[in-house]
Amino acid sequence: MDDSNNKVSAKTCIIGAGISGLAHAWQLKRNNEECIILEQEAQAGGSISSLRSDKYVAEEGPHSIQLNSAEVEDFLNSIPDLQDSMVEAKPEANNRFIVRDGQLHAVPLKPMALYKSKLWSFKGKLRALKEWFVKPGPADNQESIADFARRRLGDELYNYGINPMVAGIYAGNPEELSLRLTFPKLLAFEQEHGGLLRGIKNAKKDKTKQLGGHTISFRKGMAELTEKLAAALGKALHTSTTIKSISRSDDVWNVTWSDSEDNEHEGSFEELILTIPAHRLSSLPFEPYIRDELRAFIAIEYPPVSVLSLGFKRSDVDHPLDGFGFLVPECENHKILGALFTSSTFPERAYEDEVMIAVFMGGTRQPALAEKDLNTLKATAMADLQKLIGVRGEPTFMHHKYWKKAIPQYTLDYDEKLEQMKQIEMSQPGLKLAGNYRTGISVTACIEAALNYQA
Repeated sequence: MDDSNNKVSAKTCIIGAGISGLAHAWQLKRNNEECIILEQEAQAGGSISSLRSDKYVAEEGPHSIQLNSAEVEDFLNSIPDLQDSMVEAKPEANNRFIVRDGQLHAVPLKPMALYKSKLWSFKGKLRALKEWFVKPGPADNQESIADFARRRLGDELYNYGINPMVAGIYAGNPEELSLRLTFPKLLAFEQEHGGLLRGIKNAKKDKTKQLGGHTISFRKGMAELTEKLAAALGKALHTSTTIKSISRSDDVWNVTWSDSEDNEHEGSFEELILTIPAHRLSSLPFEPYIRDELRAFIAIEYPPVSVLSLGFKRSDVDHPLDGFGFLVPECENHKILGALFTSSTFPERAYEDEVMIAVFMGGTRQPALAEKDLNTLKATAMADLQKLIGVRGEPTFMHHKYWKKAIPQYTLDYDEKLEQMKQIEMSQPGLKLAGNYRTGISVTACIEAALNYQA
C-alpha cells in the first residue's frame, strides 16, 4: 500500500468499519489481499461499543457472540491478542426466563423440566407435543414467524415462547417478519425432517449439526473485538474520513476522501464493499443513477431501541439473577422488552457486591418509548424491574444508549430488497453490498458473511 502523494493503492476499498467491514478486511488480510477501510467516525466498531467506568462495563450494542462453528472460532483466534481476552458465559447463564402472570419462569431445557414448568399450561404443552403430527407447509410458502409458530406449536407456545424471543433478538413484530429469512433452521427442520421436534431429535443424533454452541464475550466488553481488529489492520483503517466522490471508469472504482485534517486522498479499486447500514447507502456520493437505485433501501425498517444499563447493590435485588436474563411477552403488557443479567453472565461487569442489568425498551412494540428522555426511561425500567425481579433503591450506576435505527427487519416482502441488491451488484461489477441487513443480524452472521465472501 502506497500513501505517497495522497494516492492509495489496494485491490479493495471497504466503506464502513463496523463488525462487517472489519471482518471483511481481516479476512482479506488473512488471504494476503490488500485493502483499505474508510470510516466516518473517529473510531471503528459501529454498533459494537462498550462503556467502561471504574469496575462497570456496559454494552451499548451486542452483548455476546454465539460460537457455533469451528470457522468462526478460528477467525477469532486469528486476531492478535484477542484470545487471551475471551471469556465464556457462566454455567448459570444457560437459564433463560420468560415472564408469565408477572413471574419469571425458566425456559425448560430438559423433559423433566418441561413436565414441571409453569411457563406453559398442560393444554399448551399437549398442543406443542402434537407438533409431531403437523404436516409440513409448502416449501415455497412465504410465512411469518407468528403464523409458523401458531401452526406448528399453537397459540400458547407462540405467546409465551416465540413472541418474546423475536422481541429479544430483533426488537421486531413476529407477525411481519419472514420465518425463512430470520430463522432458516426452523424452516429446514420442517422441510427436511417433517417438523421441529423431529428436526431437533435428528440434529442431536448428528454431531455435525450443532443446535447451539457456546456464548462468549471479552474481559473489557464486546468492543475488545473491534478494537483488536482495528489494531491488527493498522494503516489499512482510515477513521474520521469524509467521502467526496465515488465513480467508475476503466473497470475500477475511483474513490476520493478527506481525512480529519481536510487532506484529500484518492484511490482506484477493483472491488468496492459497502458495509454501512442499508438506510445510509444512498447518502454515499455515487453518480445520480446509482444513488437512485440505492435509495430503495431507505425503506428498510430499523425500529428505535433504548438500552439502559443499571447497576444495583446485590442486596437490593430479590431475584437470584441465576440466568442470562428474561424476556417479556407482548401479552403481559409490561413496558420493557426484557433484560439481561450482565454480571451473572460474564465476570468483571460490576463491583463484587453489585450487579449489572441491561434493560431494553422500544422496538416495533413501543417505538415511541425508546425516544423518551432518560428520566422517563429510568422510571419505566425501575417500575417493571421492581414488579418482576424485586429491585429496590436507586441504581449505583446508569448508562443510556439510544439507537434511532437499531436492527434491520427482515419483513415478508424482504425478498424484493434482496433481489434489488443482487441486481445492483450485477449491473455494477466489483460493487458488493454487505452488512447485517443482507446476511443476518448477529455478530456471528456478520463474521460468517466475511468468511464466505467471494469477489
